Amino acid sequence: MKSGRNDPCHCGSGKKYKHCCEGKAVSRPLAPSSLECDQLLALSNAGRYAELESRGRAMVGLYPASGFAWKLLGEALYMQGKDALHALQKATELLPNDADAFTNLGIVLIDLGQLNEAVTCFR
Repeated sequence: MKSGRNDPCHCGSGKKYKHCCEGKAVSRPLAPSSLECDQLLALSNAGRYAELESRGRAMVGLYPASGFAWKLLGEALYMQGKDALHALQKATELLPNDADAFTNLGIVLIDLGQLNEAVTCFR
């Protein structure tokens, strides 16, 4: 995921990208650590969805192939009444055997009136 120079840095530091990670050759793992995942789960369990959204966005910026991060970002968006469709579609793409991800996507599709697609998700 490429950041613009004046965008917030994808690492979650709160700095602009040009003052943080731009030009740095950063070697990082492809998936979040168990500690990072546990922190997101704790926010979800506490119902702190705005913070979960912020941290989830940072995590998908760092780990765009993390279905777990996309799933929790989608949950945070949905619980705040925001558009969660893209995040949950990405989660199901990355987690093709995750029943929770498909259930969450199905619920969003019902809300959007896309009943046939929702049934497919529930199956």
